[in-house]
Amino acid sequence: MINQKLNLVLFFLALTITTPLHLPRVISETTQVQNNSNENWEKAFEDVFNQSDEDPPVDLKDGGTRGKLCLVSPGLIEVEGKIWNTRPIFIWQGQLNTIEIRPSNSYQVLWTFDIQENEEIVDYTGEELEPGNTYRWRTFESKDKDSIGGMQQRTFSIMDVEEHETITQGLAKLDQDLNKQGATKEAIAFARFQFFAERNLWSDALSEVFKVKKPSIELQAFRSKILQRLCQGDQI
Repeated sequence: MINQKLNLVLFFLALTITTPLHLPRVISETTQVQNNSNENWEKAFEDVFNQSDEDPPVDLKDGGTRGKLCLVSPGLIEVEGKIWNTRPIFIWQGQLNTIEIRPSNSYQVLWTFDIQENEEIVDYTGEELEPGNTYRWRTFESKDKDSIGGMQQRTFSIMDVEEHETITQGLAKLDQDLNKQGATKEAIAFARFQFFAERNLWSDALSEVFKVKKPSIELQAFRSKILQRLCQGDQI
């Protein structure tokens, strides 16, 4: 388990700068992304996936997957099992019918969402999740929720209040400085991705990659390839 998590850190760390990132450097590199998004997204992909032919070091949780469904985020790629976002983005590959969110220690359903055909990304729109709490997202491949064979689930935790506030303040400063520079939404997403990746918050980092509403062609390709890599060992 320790080796899996270490490999996972190294796997995603290749997407970030190998030396420690500080705010001025992140902003500087974001400007480069804004000027040449094509080269930067391609380089990000090459840095990660051309290093080894081995399967991605994903730490499978909650019993893996069934069929051709791969639940990616949150829950698949956390190193410490926690995320920052209290309104997470749910990312998967495959066909789903419904998503449910519950506290990990309760049967109470906090939020449910019916998936549209070919939809693989959904923003959580329920009441804000609470720092320090653990949750479970359950997915159903059909409308029959009693069919256990079509149900999968993953757990994730929101970081505690103190750590959450520290991350929130750091992001606010980053966003403020980038907005002053007139950075594009995609460039800001790249900077926030680096910010989270440096802190081993991989689901939050991945969310930044997927929440850009009008992604460039290069970013679309990056999304597709990163999901393919993450899920190739997680599908049956």
